[in-house]
Amino acid sequence: MAPLNRRGFLRLGGTGLALGALSPILGNPFLYSRLHGQGPGNPKKLLVIFMRGGNDGINTVIPFGDNAYNTTNRPSLFVNPAQAHDLNGFAALHPSMQLMKDVYTTGDLAVMHRIAYDNQSRSHFTSQQLWENAMPSISGASEIEEGWLNRFVDSDPALANHVIPAVSVSNNMQVAFRGDRALIHMRTIDSYRLGSDPIDLKMIGAAPSGGGTGSGLLGVYSRDPDATDYDERVRDTGVAMASSLDALEVAGIDETTYVPDNGAFYPDSTSPDNFDGRMQTFFRQVKNAVQLLKETDCRVAGVELGSFDTHSNQGILGGSQGENLRGISRAFHSIRLDTLNNIWPDTVVLAVSEFGRTSAENGSAGTDHGEASCAFCAGGAINGAVYNCDSSTWANGDMFSVGNPPRYVAQKTSFLSIYAEIVDRHLGAATALDTVIPGWSGLSGPQHQYLDLLL
Repeated sequence: MAPLNRRGFLRLGGTGLALGALSPILGNPFLYSRLHGQGPGNPKKLLVIFMRGGNDGINTVIPFGDNAYNTTNRPSLFVNPAQAHDLNGFAALHPSMQLMKDVYTTGDLAVMHRIAYDNQSRSHFTSQQLWENAMPSISGASEIEEGWLNRFVDSDPALANHVIPAVSVSNNMQVAFRGDRALIHMRTIDSYRLGSDPIDLKMIGAAPSGGGTGSGLLGVYSRDPDATDYDERVRDTGVAMASSLDALEVAGIDETTYVPDNGAFYPDSTSPDNFDGRMQTFFRQVKNAVQLLKETDCRVAGVELGSFDTHSNQGILGGSQGENLRGISRAFHSIRLDTLNNIWPDTVVLAVSEFGRTSAENGSAGTDHGEASCAFCAGGAINGAVYNCDSSTWANGDMFSVGNPPRYVAQKTSFLSIYAEIVDRHLGAATALDTVIPGWSGLSGPQHQYLDLLL
């Protein structure tokens, strides 16, 4: 049996069954194999990590080759080169990113600097919206609640038959996953799976029967198919939720029994890493995303980590940015180990932030909203190297290359070119580029050239 479609869902609605009772109906080998298989089409996977708040790229991928990186411009934030992790003799990773350096050493990590977009906004909301909906300009972009990953899924006919084509594993559904296609959002797998808890079952409720209106979500999602467009979207969302909820139950996708491969681990309250509860939630969500990419037909997953907005007391080792970067490094390292023997050759992991920060620290031992920042891209088919941060691409003083007066690192590569290369060369959707990134074919200039991240 295929995943529930609208007609099938409405037909089941007449039975008056609670959703928990649907497992005997859907629990068959075909659905199990569908969920556990790669599904038809391209098997490539993508995991996107959004570093929310505007990460200070200057202290993440440190341009030691620029003489402007000094104690005058960064009196409390200057990193001693001996503490950093050298990449190419010009740039080095923050001292807390030893595990990221380990991934880089394998040749599976692309370290990208000076990533931004044209006419950069320094508003968190506007920039995050633009990065997530992949519009070519900020004009009106902040009002668009439609994401580039949703458009990718909606553009691929093969993904119409996937039980879980894409999933946002985060506290709130990310804009990148919103749009016409009903995609799944969950805080964690176990918070989403349908259990036997009476409260859960009450929320799911029962479909209309015998002239009654039904109750709970089934009552809402079994409305008249000739109702308004809004009702159709609500119903389609319910269909997707019902299908994936039951599929996870049937297939036994349970985070409590998941064992990562190759000794990979995602820190929790029992780990010696001393990460706080916020970071432990992040690692749990990363682990859940990896499990879904490995064990189901999911093609795209997204997680996020906040608190990169370091206006004061940014610190180095032990500071707020350093702790976040330590977590991002652990995540990349664990993802690689966990997937190395299975999906790693077909997976890209991308970490981005909405903008960088001022090149000189402020009076509060922090940094303010800037322009270009760094991004990371890892995977078994990634051309591991440093991009836009070496002696041939970065001159002395480039730390202060834009602004009036100059205060920021200027864009060299648009984030749209990174998205486009991944959609084109990794996900295999070259013909859908103008759908996924509206107006892509009309963009020009060196900032829109591919970096050749993929082997």
